[in-house]
Amino acid sequence: MTPVVERDGDTVKVGVQFTLRGSLLEMEEAILEATNAVGRCATEKALRYFDTDGSPIRVGETKLTARGRNSKEYQTPYGVVEVERYVYQIPRGGRIFCPLEQQGRIVRGATPRFASQLSHQYAQLNVRCSRIWS
Repeated sequence: MTPVVERDGDTVKVGVQFTLRGSLLEMEEAILEATNAVGRCATEKALRYFDTDGSPIRVGETKLTARGRNSKEYQTPYGVVEVERYVYQIPRGGRIFCPLEQQGRIVRGATPRFASQLSHQYAQLNVRCSRIWS
């Protein structure tokens, strides 16, 4: 399922088409997949807002140059999104810096919303386990 996207400046219009056929469970699954497709599409567009154009940048006193565009998968509440983004290094090599991940506040490959959902679930798991053992 590929969402249709229209863009006008900062406004993005995303739409999908799906079929309501079969049991209610099958219809709900079609609705969920369509909703997730919209979420993945919109999140991919949102992530691109935090990328650079590949020009040299400064981080503190250090000048970094683009090493090129690398593809990376990001975990979102709607599923995995793959994005080509610029990564940077100093001319001698070494550690890689990704402006998209810093500016977008990516947490170990997860978008901020997904990371928040995960941390909430893990915190609740600890509460439930401690109640069992009390």
